[in-house]
Amino acid sequence: MLGMSTSLDSEVRVALEQRKGEWQTVARESGVSYSWISKFMNGHIKNPGHTTLKDLKEHLATKRKRKSVEA
Repeated sequence: MLGMSTSLDSEVRVALEQRKGEWQTVARESGVSYSWISKFMNGHIKNPGHTTLKDLKEHLATKRKRKSVEA
C-alpha cells in the first residue's frame, strides 16, 4: 500500500501550499523541521504521523487567525 491520504493530510497540504515560501518560518515556529515539511509536500513521506500533522494544522490555523485579526 502506498500510503493513505486523510482529510487532515489534505488540510495540512493546502495550508502549507498557501504558505509556500514561508516554510522556514513555519518550521521554526511550529517545531516541525523544514526538512520534514519539504519531504511531506514533495510526497516523500508516505505515512506522516498524526501528531505531526495535528500540530502543524493547529499552528497554521493559529497563524491564519492572527493575520485575519491584524488585517
